[in-house]
Amino acid sequence: MSIVVPAQTVEEVRHPVRRIENVPGRLGWWLKNIMFSNIPLPWKRRLSRAALIVPRIRYFEKQHLDLSDDDLLLKSMELKGKARGKWDLDSLLPEAFGLVSVAIQRVLGIRPFDVQLAGGAVLHFGGLVELATGEGKTVTASLPAYLNALVGKGVHVTTVNDYLAKRDAEWIGPVYEKLGLEVGCLQQKMDDNSRIMMYQRDLTYGTASEFGFDFLRDRLKVRGGQAQNIPFWTPWLPGVGAARLDPRVQRTLHYAIVDEADSIFVDEAKTPLIIANPTRLAEPDEQVVYIWADKVARAMRRDEHFSLNLKKDKIELTDSGRHMIRYADPPTGKHAKAMDKLQEAIERGLHAHYRFTRDHHYMINSENKIIIIDEGTGRPMPDRHWRDGLHQAVEAKEGVPINMPSEHAAQITFQNFYRLYTKLCGMSGTLLPNFWELHKVYRGWTTWVPTNRLCKREFLPDEVYPTEDAKFDAVVKKTRAMLSVGRPVLIGTRTVDASKKLSAKLTAGGVTHKVLNAEQNEHEAEVVSMAGQPGAVTVATNMAGRGTDIKLGTGVAEAGGLHVIGTERHEAERIDRQLVGRAGRQGDPGTAQFMLSLEDQLLEGLGTGRQMELREFGQRGGNRNWSAYAPLFRQAQKRVERRHYKQRLDLKNFDKQRQEMLKDIGADPYVD
Repeated sequence: MSIVVPAQTVEEVRHPVRRIENVPGRLGWWLKNIMFSNIPLPWKRRLSRAALIVPRIRYFEKQHLDLSDDDLLLKSMELKGKARGKWDLDSLLPEAFGLVSVAIQRVLGIRPFDVQLAGGAVLHFGGLVELATGEGKTVTASLPAYLNALVGKGVHVTTVNDYLAKRDAEWIGPVYEKLGLEVGCLQQKMDDNSRIMMYQRDLTYGTASEFGFDFLRDRLKVRGGQAQNIPFWTPWLPGVGAARLDPRVQRTLHYAIVDEADSIFVDEAKTPLIIANPTRLAEPDEQVVYIWADKVARAMRRDEHFSLNLKKDKIELTDSGRHMIRYADPPTGKHAKAMDKLQEAIERGLHAHYRFTRDHHYMINSENKIIIIDEGTGRPMPDRHWRDGLHQAVEAKEGVPINMPSEHAAQITFQNFYRLYTKLCGMSGTLLPNFWELHKVYRGWTTWVPTNRLCKREFLPDEVYPTEDAKFDAVVKKTRAMLSVGRPVLIGTRTVDASKKLSAKLTAGGVTHKVLNAEQNEHEAEVVSMAGQPGAVTVATNMAGRGTDIKLGTGVAEAGGLHVIGTERHEAERIDRQLVGRAGRQGDPGTAQFMLSLEDQLLEGLGTGRQMELREFGQRGGNRNWSAYAPLFRQAQKRVERRHYKQRLDLKNFDKQRQEMLKDIGADPYVD
């Protein structure tokens, strides 16, 4: 008996999306997507419409598979001609994505998943995509990046650090080059001529801060009149380095794809981009105010001389504190300040002592300088400084050389910078917790894209211990238990100091391990990539949650996969999810668990009094069910998240009002 398969009709070939698939796949049934594509919920509608495009993409992919490399390039040039001939990019999407899919298979030897094609379509339409860690965001971004680069106005693919930008550009770049497009990559300390070359290419990879700072530097050049100082004939002079009439390095902000969008849109939103004049070491007579303020701050007592409001992150002097300052032998001389300025210096000193902790918020490098640590990523930020004398207060606190505060030349927030793009989209593994904020600020809906394979990760209940020492002892015990059954362990810590303490405990327990933190980050990618090998134990701060894939070694999957231990919950649930997402990637088995203590800093979110009460209660010890206190950590986390949300909105509104005021008086809103 033979089975007769009916041939495809002409209508089915032209519109393969209309065929009803027998297998639903990870994107759902065809009829279900038809229904959801017309409902009013925008995040559901976007994914369903993208899912309906996938069969059409696969159709063109099949048509282009047999083309030679030269014919593939000719087809790409044909699409470029159509795009620059004002064809609607939406109509070119299926064929363009199919073309990129073929190029990826030939260059990288992998075939994009259906969920990646759908995610790329959502990105093209200007949405925000939550794509789980390990699902291939670099490949997903390459699809809309190619399509929008065909117009010739430039596409900016931004991420959180130089390493990831360079890695992505080098890895996916040959795919674009096979299709006739040029790829550039921005790095720190590039000269202007190199930056111009990178921006002139079809696609430019770089960090979010580099794109933002180039925008500010261009505004400063135009404001400073550099264009008027260049003779009109210089563009016709021979030589690559001939001056240009336009001193700007950056083209018009056309289309941006933001990788790790939660880090840039949310975490970095609290810190404006500021170009400041160069700093210098303070002379001895210029340091007197900072040294005096540090001395007085050390002598002050909380709730007697000052009050600390954790909810508003604000310190206020009491009448007793002001009286103490007045009679604390204030500095005199040409660098002395008025009494109100001296009080501000004291407040900065109090912030340095009571709100900033060494090896958590900052560290001291080998050159005896204060280096800020990004709490969201765990990476050092040597080019950043706190404003308004706070950096000098921390320098005085630690007894390192004090630098003079720099004057601001230009500034902009990430929130306002990215809204300057004609078209904006972003992706990350943890966007949904900030769903409404992202829509309110960036006018984009967040769409959750399912994983390519069903997630097998098991999340174990939180365990709570009375003290930090008891917690770390339990972590060592749990680690040894996992190693005994052949499972590797990744341990996440919130601070550099905690990673050092835990490392000492593991060493004392005879556990061989590697440490990755802001002080030891030279081989970051190598250390993280090996975390899934048998017998591997990795202690890492938040930097282990970004950018590097973890492959399981031989026999690890059969033993249960990678086990992730979080030793503290962070100030945002998103960062917790980034750490948990290192286990159970691409359908691999894995488990994750948080092991907490009543001495954890997060409990500060419940209020100082409640925090001290819980700390003292834990130090008294006893045989209790400490895990019953686990809900308090989530409660504290929610309070801290609300506080940070208000800070981001305050900064956004302040910057907006500042720009409007400057525009009203005819000034540059970014430079003046």
